[in-house]
Amino acid sequence: MSGRNIITRELSDSIRQCLGRKVKLTLKVLVKVETKGDKTDNRVLAFASCRLFVLTAKVPTRVDQHFHYLDIQGVESRKPNQLCLTVCDRVYTYYTTHEENSSHEVDTMVLSLGTALKNIFPAVPLTHIIRKVDIQPPKRMQQLDELERATLGGTRDMGPCGGFSTQYMCMCDYHALPYREEVAWDVDTIYLSHDTRELYLHDFDYLEQKDLIPIISALEYNTWFRKLRASHSKLSHEAIERILHVVSKSLSLEEIYLDNIGAKAEFANKLSLALLSNSNIPLQKLDLSHNPIEDKGLSNLCGLVAKLSPVAGGAVHISNPIGRQAKGLSHLNLSLCGLTGKGVNMLAHSLSVNKYMCQTLTFLSLAGNSLRDDVNNLYNFLAQPNTLKTLDLSATECAIDAVFGALLRGCTSSLAHLNLSRNSFGSKKTREMLPSFKQYFTSTLALKTLTLSQCKLPADALKNVLLGLACNENISEVDLDLSSNQLGGTGAQILESCIHGVRCLSALDISDNGLEAQLGPVVAAISKNKSIRKLSIGRNLNNIKSKHVYHVMESVVQMIQEEDCVLESLSINDSRLKTDLHNLLNALGSNHCLQSLDISGNYMGDSGARLLAKALQINSKLQYISYDRNNVTLQGYSDIAYALQSNYSVKFLPFPVHDALLCMKTAPERTENLMRRIQDTLYRNVSPMKYSNGQAFRLQQGFLLSSTQQQVDRLVLQTGEAVRTLRRSGSDLVGANSLQWAEGLITDADSSKQLISHLHDVVLRRDEAGNPIETKLHQISSDLHTVITNYLQDTVESMVRSAQDKCPNVLSEEKVVDDVRAACLAKSQLSSQLVETAIVEQAGSVILNKVNEVNLAIASTVSDRVIDEVVDSLSKTCKNLQNLQSGEGPRKRASTGTEMGSRERGSSESSTRSERSDTVSQGDDTTSQKSDPSPLKLEYLNLATPQLASKRKSLHGRKLRPQSVVGIISGLTDVDSSQSTRAAKSVTLPNYSKEKAESLDSVSELPSSCGQLQHLGKARPRRVKTRAPTRPMGRADLVEEDHDISEGVDTFFRPGSSTPTTPLISPDSENSPRLLKYGSTSSVESSPHTGGARTGSERGSIESLTRSDSLARSESDVTRESPRPRTKSRDTEEEDEMEDEDQSLDEKSRSVTSLIGRRSNEPMLKRSPDMSARKASTSSNISSMDGM
Repeated sequence: MSGRNIITRELSDSIRQCLGRKVKLTLKVLVKVETKGDKTDNRVLAFASCRLFVLTAKVPTRVDQHFHYLDIQGVESRKPNQLCLTVCDRVYTYYTTHEENSSHEVDTMVLSLGTALKNIFPAVPLTHIIRKVDIQPPKRMQQLDELERATLGGTRDMGPCGGFSTQYMCMCDYHALPYREEVAWDVDTIYLSHDTRELYLHDFDYLEQKDLIPIISALEYNTWFRKLRASHSKLSHEAIERILHVVSKSLSLEEIYLDNIGAKAEFANKLSLALLSNSNIPLQKLDLSHNPIEDKGLSNLCGLVAKLSPVAGGAVHISNPIGRQAKGLSHLNLSLCGLTGKGVNMLAHSLSVNKYMCQTLTFLSLAGNSLRDDVNNLYNFLAQPNTLKTLDLSATECAIDAVFGALLRGCTSSLAHLNLSRNSFGSKKTREMLPSFKQYFTSTLALKTLTLSQCKLPADALKNVLLGLACNENISEVDLDLSSNQLGGTGAQILESCIHGVRCLSALDISDNGLEAQLGPVVAAISKNKSIRKLSIGRNLNNIKSKHVYHVMESVVQMIQEEDCVLESLSINDSRLKTDLHNLLNALGSNHCLQSLDISGNYMGDSGARLLAKALQINSKLQYISYDRNNVTLQGYSDIAYALQSNYSVKFLPFPVHDALLCMKTAPERTENLMRRIQDTLYRNVSPMKYSNGQAFRLQQGFLLSSTQQQVDRLVLQTGEAVRTLRRSGSDLVGANSLQWAEGLITDADSSKQLISHLHDVVLRRDEAGNPIETKLHQISSDLHTVITNYLQDTVESMVRSAQDKCPNVLSEEKVVDDVRAACLAKSQLSSQLVETAIVEQAGSVILNKVNEVNLAIASTVSDRVIDEVVDSLSKTCKNLQNLQSGEGPRKRASTGTEMGSRERGSSESSTRSERSDTVSQGDDTTSQKSDPSPLKLEYLNLATPQLASKRKSLHGRKLRPQSVVGIISGLTDVDSSQSTRAAKSVTLPNYSKEKAESLDSVSELPSSCGQLQHLGKARPRRVKTRAPTRPMGRADLVEEDHDISEGVDTFFRPGSSTPTTPLISPDSENSPRLLKYGSTSSVESSPHTGGARTGSERGSIESLTRSDSLARSESDVTRESPRPRTKSRDTEEEDEMEDEDQSLDEKSRSVTSLIGRRSNEPMLKRSPDMSARKASTSSNISSMDGM
């Protein structure tokens, strides 16, 4: 006898009122529970979608107990009428009320529990969720085993992303947190359309920390996602605990990225325990970088193994979690974790002990840790034969020459990327390089990237690197980074002599090495190497003399202008070339090799932008140009925008942030227009790409299923329950055809959810059999290539004949004509691949993309219409069967008989009326639910249950993202729909008054336009000065440190110089400025009687003293500074050259002045006695006055 016949209608209604209408029950069973002693009491077990309720068997009923399915640890049934559940280490025993059908009731309860768990977690074995399932005899488990095989065998649909939305809803109920529709929408549409298996918590960082807990918990039994990334996120303690719990339960996580989450040593200990407790996790990649776990954290990663060292402890403990993995780790990142040499030694020992590490570990990063102590264990691990492909030891303070000794023995076969930047070559400068250093580069077989920047590379090391790579014929396409090593002149000579023979290089970076004038010969040597396609030579010309810049740039221009040049990328950034860059810009117009150019930080100005614009009008190869920090104004950007209109090859121009910011300050509207013009042109130049229709189909599938699957499942469940009830009752009110029709609808409903996938498979099978469009495009490209070849050959013959007609004498010999014809035919060859690319990949991409759009539109139309019909038919059928089940009159029973099929294919008016009636009935239910004053409802259980509307959303509505919780909290959007209102009710908002909110958010308005600001006192006239200044007329900030006060005297008294107009005061005054240093011997005071005139002998004496003083100072400066010559910039060098020219002119003028002075002194000497007598009389008069 079934439980439905025992539970009365009044009790069922009371249960529904107590739990609420949002809680959907799948089974209700009356059982007995032991109370005190041998007494028993009746209880009702109500099985919901995620939770089991234990209610009293009285009216009105109440909830006695309830627990989530995930809390169940064990299920036992050793007696036919007994069911034991272990929940949180406590056993609950229930007995059925009837002995004759007790076994069937217990089996039904176990099956209902198993079905609910398999609906939530379809791809996980039931025994992995409930650890202990013991039902005797085993034949009672037959139905449960069949359900297990059906779900694990793939015959049932799991839903988008492995049923993530259902699992997320279950976890929201488990943690009593609100269900966010936007989270489910993002996963079911965005993640599904991109077919990504990585859950990135950064996509949901706009939520509160507590809302991340159910998202993380949903990965516990999810088999779709293989990666968990929480990079650069500050997680709460609860979120980190859920990550650890997921690690201990997951069966599918292969990659875990927890870099920069603030984890410390305690987290490392818990992570170790989680890895040890889950022996089934297929973990292959682990990233704990940028976390201060230190050596203590590494020691905690192996708490179950005896500590090898009580001090350093450490890294050996990571061997246990790694050793437990059957496949071993392939990726281990512990960079910037605060490790020391002792900890790394223990880690390396653990890696050596694990027999899987040498076979599986392909990525190891210890960058940013201090390995200055001896790390022999690390060298021993690297010396073992291994499969490492990437090794990063940058900024570890390890000795580079010691590392290569280990690499030579164990890392020559597979190591492709080696980063040793910011390290040293040992403490002894005179130490000779070990032979293993050069031998490694000679014997490596897989090297692709070698980074040795900022290593203070010695000359011998540079030579060994280049010669070793030159001798290696087994590698190719090597990227060599030698930047910031201050190679200087010695390094430039080595590069000049060796670089042309290193044929395995494809990229070379020698920027910031102080090569200066020696860069020209180095570039000339690089031009001889026809394997280097990417070159970086920036920051090498900052201190070069101006006369040498021209030769360096000539070498660069000559390199890119060679006919056999293979260089595709050139970077000459941050060189401050200014106008010296013009030669390179002028050479770009006819350049046929460069595709990428970086000229940022050269201050070329608008003149350089104009030359770049001219070059872009005729260049057809450049695709990428970086030109920021060049002092380009709006005029320069206008020229570039105009030039890009006729250029169809440039596709990438990084936004010039620095220069554009300055332009925005002066003319924001014009700057915005110019930048928009540039971006529009770049968008035009981007070639059309063929997009895979798989992403579009998956996106459309997400739109169709995310809003429909739960509704269809609910209708299927209700219809199936009604069919089973009617079959058990054996009622004659309904015919067999109606039941078969309903069962057929259930089958169609299950098939309709995957209809669009099957339609996608139809398109894929047609494409795999051979797409006739692509076949025709390939045929067209082949025919077109033949036509082009014939056309070019005919063109060559026509041109040769025309040349013979115009120049018959020169082309009279057949040998000359044949040579010309052969040369022209060699130039006229057009690659068939080029034609195929233009036809199939460019023009064909547009056609195929449009065809795929049409296919998607057809598939979505078919699937959408079928699902709409399924929902409509199921709704009507379920309603009719429920009416029959409730025992209504024969009029309704007759309408649900054989006429059901035709009724469900009725007119649209009747369906509209039925939809309206459904809406009205739902409104009545909602009203009754709200008006129910019962305090026993579990309102908090409704937080995690999404509200499904009776009418399926339109396709446009399904593509709209649900209302975000951010908008609700911030108050930026209005919630109109009932679903958004219910979601908003679950969020607790602070209560602010309207006036306070307006005062916080309001900003006083500024005037829209105003006049130009003017300085009120700027135009005021200044008073006329009547006195001379009392201080020297000089600025202290403009006077150099070694400034000589006598400098400029000879120029001041040069013949023809203008006299100062500043009013002069008497030299005898106390405020008279001291103009000359040697006042007593080299200066003659001028009196008002003489008018400041100076004789030739006086000027000669001043000039001689000034020259002798400057000569003495220059000799002393040279003597003092000779050990350390100062390097002058290009601007200072130009000033020195101009000063030299001025000095030569001054010497000539002085010689002429001295000659004139000697001649003019002769009459002055004749009058010297009279002047001396006049002087004597004047002095006697002064002395007599003093005596008075």
